[in-house]
Amino acid sequence: MRHITGLIGREELIEKITREARKGRHLLLTGPAGVGKSTLLEAVIDRLIVRRDLIVLHIHEHQAKGQFLEIARGLLESGLLKPSALELDAALDALNPAAIEWAKIKRSVNRLSIRDLTAAIIPAIHAHKGRVLIAVDDLTAVTPTLVAFWLAILDAAQLLTCASEKRKNVSRLWWKLAEIDIPPLSVDTAREIAQTYLTQTGMLVESPALFIAHVVQQANGNPQALADLLADSSKERVVDKQRIREMRHAAGVRYLDFTPVMIVALASIIGARYLAIGTGDTELYVFAGMAAAVVISIRVFIFRGAGKAN
Repeated sequence: MRHITGLIGREELIEKITREARKGRHLLLTGPAGVGKSTLLEAVIDRLIVRRDLIVLHIHEHQAKGQFLEIARGLLESGLLKPSALELDAALDALNPAAIEWAKIKRSVNRLSIRDLTAAIIPAIHAHKGRVLIAVDDLTAVTPTLVAFWLAILDAAQLLTCASEKRKNVSRLWWKLAEIDIPPLSVDTAREIAQTYLTQTGMLVESPALFIAHVVQQANGNPQALADLLADSSKERVVDKQRIREMRHAAGVRYLDFTPVMIVALASIIGARYLAIGTGDTELYVFAGMAAAVVISIRVFIFRGAGKAN
């Protein structure tokens, strides 16, 4: 969806992250799943990659061993790491890095432990005269046993990464990173994205206003949820009102159904008033009347708020 809507509402945040990254700081982007951390990371990389003295390694792998393999591959392809440092045939050192086929050597490199990979990676980065930025899509699953290896990388390269959760048992790693929290989209921004998507794709929607309001409510500021809802709707020939009302997403705003509570409260008040009449209890009769007025007033505000939300 990014090629249609761009990064509406995120420009200022991208600029902030880019400024901090240009200072050479290690950065950690935090926020719930789907809030757009990886998308923002990619946008920041696009702005940083223009610097000639900066080598950027973008790591998409989420598993620990795979992340270190991708770092080794990136350094190998950039010419910073010699194949012999990965216990490969020394004859490969004389080849142009572009001529080395990763598919043919991956199995051999995969036999190395994370310790061995780190032992090859760190000296290669230190030997480079320029800067190396390692951007990792997700470090949420990092374990205490890996903290020492990542700390060693932080001493040699700049790290820009994301995490949907900061595990306490790896706090030594988080201490080294400047945290930037990624907030959900504002209602106005979500509306603008939905409207742009409708305009650009030419979706046939029976009630565009109702559709946009419902999609925004169900997405609840989560960009991935918004993208899922819009993409799923675009598969329909025509999105009618019934289809709009049926649209649901796990990220959506949830409202407590007060209907049973209101019924019990009103029934109790009516019962109390009849009891007051039967027993001649004036105080109970007045109290029940006041309680009825309060419940009816609350009911009006509850349903008015629910109407606005929908």
